[in-house]
Amino acid sequence: MQQMSKTIFAGLTAAAILLAGCSSSPKEPTVQLPDRHSVPKEKWSDAMHVAEAMGLTQQRDVPREHAQGGDANAGAGAGSSSVADLGLAAGGYAAPPSGVSSGAALGLGVGLFLLGGGSTPSARFQTAAWVPTTLASSPEEASALVSKIVEEARIKAFPEKRSALKTQVAKYPANHMKTYANPVDMFNEKPVPFDGKPMKAPSFIEAEEVYGPIYVLNEQYSVDGMKNDMTIIEAMEHMSGIMPDWIYIYHPGQKLRKNSIPSRIINKGKTMYFIGK
Repeated sequence: MQQMSKTIFAGLTAAAILLAGCSSSPKEPTVQLPDRHSVPKEKWSDAMHVAEAMGLTQQRDVPREHAQGGDANAGAGAGSSSVADLGLAAGGYAAPPSGVSSGAALGLGVGLFLLGGGSTPSARFQTAAWVPTTLASSPEEASALVSKIVEEARIKAFPEKRSALKTQVAKYPANHMKTYANPVDMFNEKPVPFDGKPMKAPSFIEAEEVYGPIYVLNEQYSVDGMKNDMTIIEAMEHMSGIMPDWIYIYHPGQKLRKNSIPSRIINKGKTMYFIGK
């Protein structure tokens, strides 16, 4: 039901974009968010470095000069439409990041509807782990450890009310074309298992070698949060604060007419936004 709602919402948003684009003035100024590979890595946000390691290829940083300058026409995707064109300028963020104006914050949700809809890994919640090789000696052990830690964290975070779905770990993220080997495995919810060899740890992990990224599927943040009177963000932050610092959570953001949700990376209960350095 949740996925169906997301699909309907994406369709309605796409229609709104089309209608708004037909009626807007072609002279209206726009700011196009740059592809990350056109930006020096030292300018990337910390969140972007994590997204890169997660393989979330459609994510974008908002250049810091636009975030601090308050440019309400900062676009959010590969297209050239402005925020006004999209009919979203009337909305605002409930709590823009510190130092960022509400106008500039309109760019922070990244607007994945402009980047191909909701059928890519970048458009879904993602949880990824990079297990230090000091804690596991094989990909199987690493996967089992991630599953165990996430389930224990859910029980601790939501001791009485939580989703009945069990945690699954996989080689590929949710919504990836290879998450399941075939339609039968998809029907049986049997993702391709992680089988990677030890690799050099990414810069944000305090270890020499790791197994990863190992993706966690069936993240029940929305259901667990709802059952405990929390928003999805609050549930993510609560869970993240309990889990080890080598597990990261990604929220793609959501464009709404009011109180939109900026995209972010969450680690140990703290939020990193996609604002360039």
